[in-house]
Amino acid sequence: MEAIEIRDLVKCYGANVAVDHVNMSIDEGEIYGLIGPNGAGKSTIIRALLGIMTYDRGAVRVAGVDLRARDARERVRIGYLPQQAAFQEWRTVESALIALGRLSGMDGTRLNTRIDEVLEQLGIEEYRKIRVGKLSGGTLQKLGLAQAIVHEPMVLIMDEPMAALDPSSRYQFKQVVREMRDAGTTVLFSSHILTDVEDLADKVGLLIQGMMRYSGPVSGLERLATMRSELVIELADDACKCGSLDIPGVDIHRPSSRIIVANIDDPERWDEITPCILESLVAAGCKVQGMSRTRPSLEDVYMKAVGGSQ
Repeated sequence: MEAIEIRDLVKCYGANVAVDHVNMSIDEGEIYGLIGPNGAGKSTIIRALLGIMTYDRGAVRVAGVDLRARDARERVRIGYLPQQAAFQEWRTVESALIALGRLSGMDGTRLNTRIDEVLEQLGIEEYRKIRVGKLSGGTLQKLGLAQAIVHEPMVLIMDEPMAALDPSSRYQFKQVVREMRDAGTTVLFSSHILTDVEDLADKVGLLIQGMMRYSGPVSGLERLATMRSELVIELADDACKCGSLDIPGVDIHRPSSRIIVANIDDPERWDEITPCILESLVAAGCKVQGMSRTRPSLEDVYMKAVGGSQ
């Protein structure tokens, strides 16, 4: 089932088209990374998903509910973590979570239990009685995630969530998001930290100048940027006389007597093509000692796809 569905979304600010006929769908229990240059339309899409912005055309649905419906907020639980979480500085961590939990419709024993759970999950139990104004930037961001998930949202939306975190906190943050995904929560986040997107997201959406250039598995971006995966095969000796292997969609060359390199055009066919290459080598009497795959990083693909649009 689709947890998030955007169809033909258009948003204009005067003569400026911020979002141009964008289509996007995210299934339940998926983590979706939204990437693109500054001004590409990421924040506009997030505001549309939060139901805090009108738009000129199209439809936005979360869990099947049109967010323009009057009772949308009662029917859909959405958690939101902005790029810079902000709280009343005089409140303690616990007081902030109680107040925001109540605003999300929680109360009593269940709210208290959830506060205990999220503080432990994020490793900030020791700050329970500390005033928000005394927190470091990283701990404040963890508190931001705590308030976004304390009410057990169906969908979690985050805007540049890990920019202020150190490596240890970033790792913990990702683990919490994966746990939520595994429990059925759908997660959408925007980020300029492409290594985090590559590590965390099941699917990715690339926005350029308000248009969705790509939406799907990370591996599919390789085709958009015409970049190819590479299989490096190490042979056991120099005796292999394989000659030229003719496999459609594969460019094979032999830079040395014991190394064969195969460039695969379509990364989605990797599992199909690799056995064919190995079977052809074995049939030619070659002894394969090892093999490894190299593929373009998300950063490589992103920079080639975006080019000079930034």
